[in-house]
Amino acid sequence: MKNYKEMSLSQILLIVLDMILILGVMTTVIVYYNTFFKDTGDLSGLNKFIMFILLTVGIVCIFLIVLQLRKIVSTLSKGNPFVWSNVRALKRISVECFIIGACYFGNFISNFGKNKYKFIYLDSKGIHTDTEPIIFILAGVFIAILANVFKKAIEYKEENDFTI
Repeated sequence: MKNYKEMSLSQILLIVLDMILILGVMTTVIVYYNTFFKDTGDLSGLNKFIMFILLTVGIVCIFLIVLQLRKIVSTLSKGNPFVWSNVRALKRISVECFIIGACYFGNFISNFGKNKYKFIYLDSKGIHTDTEPIIFILAGVFIAILANVFKKAIEYKEENDFTI
């Protein structure tokens, strides 16, 4: 018997994802204001436009990923995560990860020769890496594999449902 007074992990995840959406909107406004209006620094002309496009595409993809995760978690809380909508959501998340990785590479290309991109570097604050594109591409590959695992699980489940 389920105790409905206790919060399940999926309900907690939905709350966390909602908080991420709210904080993400606030952070996006602050980042856009500080980057493109308050202190543009050496951003001007075509470079400013390219950075605006890359940042916008990346942020939209992040929001879409969080929304897809909300859909997946809501099916989990309903008790049946192996549904076709989750396969589609995982495939979308995978594509969005690849797009974000491409945005990072676009940023690297547009800033080539400006000493802004360093794969790994040390300073007084510690070790730093600019490996975000690799992380997003690997996440995209992993999530695409996970989507195929979900697809196979659904196919096996449907096959078993038809078997008497």
